[in-house]
Amino acid sequence: MPQVRFIYFDLGNVLLKFSVRRLLHQVAELAEVPDADVKEAFFDDKKYMAYEMGQIDGIEYFAHICRQLGKTVPSEELVAAASDIFWVNEPILPLLRHLAGLLFPRGLLSNTGPHHWTYIQTAFPKILALIPSHRIVSYAVHAMKPYPEIYKIALDEARREIPDLSPEQVLLIDDLEENVKGAEEFGFQAVHYQDDASLERELRARGVPLPEESAS
Repeated sequence: MPQVRFIYFDLGNVLLKFSVRRLLHQVAELAEVPDADVKEAFFDDKKYMAYEMGQIDGIEYFAHICRQLGKTVPSEELVAAASDIFWVNEPILPLLRHLAGLLFPRGLLSNTGPHHWTYIQTAFPKILALIPSHRIVSYAVHAMKPYPEIYKIALDEARREIPDLSPEQVLLIDDLEENVKGAEEFGFQAVHYQDDASLERELRARGVPLPEESAS
């Protein structure tokens, strides 16, 4: 197995946990509609993918949601209700801090729309400070996992720091199997993040430097 020289972290359910149930409930309460209606408006439509790929802007996307719900909701309140759904995944912090202390090349590779990204930058600056560069979010690059275009963008971005980097020297840590498969088909190494113990085993097998408390 080739030596890992660059690691990309997914954002949702890797660095940050999030609750779709909370999103649905908060928006439903605000709009005074059932949670199921919010789920259909937000996720059961091609608009969501277009929004996360930056093909439509937030104004169009949230106007679409209001039309689907048959409600007029102030945009700032709707965005806040849909964004306040994240919290830090504390168990992964020792690894991230350790890699940051070693100056190990690392980045962020996430399917994220503009409003969630704006919220995360404001709410979790200490987390993002541990990945100060190489932050790739889908809406900004108009591509998303698991499609190959975003992995090509990620490789080119990583090569800004390591010009001779090969795809098999890049590792993606992601919580979704389809994203892991897409990364592997592109040529990356990838770990399906399900729990911290299995992540530790996978990283150790690949020679990734671990914090002493994990490596012992």
